[in-house]
Amino acid sequence: MQLRALLLAAALAWSTAAQPQTQEASAPAATAAATPPATAIGSFAAMDVAKQTAWLGSQVHANAFANWSDEDILAMAQAMKPETLVRWLRAEVAKLPEYEYRMRRQERVKDQWQSQASLMLVRYRNAPRQVYARWLKGGAHAGQEIIYDETVRKDEMYGHLGGVFGFAAIWSALDGALAKSQSNHTARELGLQFIVDSVERDGRAHVAAGGTGKFNDARVVTENGERMLRLTWDAPSGPPAFYAKRVSLYFDLRNPWVRIEESWDESGNQLEKIVIESVTRKTWNDQTFNPKNPEYKF
Repeated sequence: MQLRALLLAAALAWSTAAQPQTQEASAPAATAAATPPATAIGSFAAMDVAKQTAWLGSQVHANAFANWSDEDILAMAQAMKPETLVRWLRAEVAKLPEYEYRMRRQERVKDQWQSQASLMLVRYRNAPRQVYARWLKGGAHAGQEIIYDETVRKDEMYGHLGGVFGFAAIWSALDGALAKSQSNHTARELGLQFIVDSVERDGRAHVAAGGTGKFNDARVVTENGERMLRLTWDAPSGPPAFYAKRVSLYFDLRNPWVRIEESWDESGNQLEKIVIESVTRKTWNDQTFNPKNPEYKF
């Protein structure tokens, strides 16, 4: 009995001593999570581009900006070095070699603003470049489908229009009359990678023109009920030197990609509005970019 009592007492003593150690070990994580935004922003401003990129990525993945005020988010944006944004976007899109996403797209084509946005489902593989796109109900051109596969025909896409008479699939030029009648972009540009490429290219063009590449305006706005950080660049000119005279990129700071992209020409006319509604990482198989896939209607 005495031995049992001694063992019980020893076990209780060990348990009591061990409990504070567990709490103390978790204290640094709790302290780090509770870092005031002002302190975090000060540290962020002092970082080099590589460290800013890593910090921004970890904050977004942890949804750490959810409780920050608008003022703190804007201060963080102002503290960000111009190269950090594209470095972060490039690192994140590299994690998505294959994915599916939904988007709404509205453009000015042949100087006419499209009266109805297209609602699209896109399946994308970056290397080799392969794209399947379907125009969904509720948007323009519903029922239309295209497939682009650079391993089959690098300069052509295969597709059919929507509607009752749209199910005769044909090969057409990637940048031919059919493609240009609906969009200023080709099937090769239907990916998040194209947005990142455009941001990076414009950044270099701004520096070449004597600027820094930093945005001209930063605001916290509400789009479709969501709070977003909007960054706007005003370029000296439009194409071909720059993507557009004015470009705005929206970030919800919960997902590591551009949520909305808008652009305007030198006369102030809006050129496009692209809304990325969802992105899902996928692993595609041989049927994904095959017109004979029974899921498709080619």
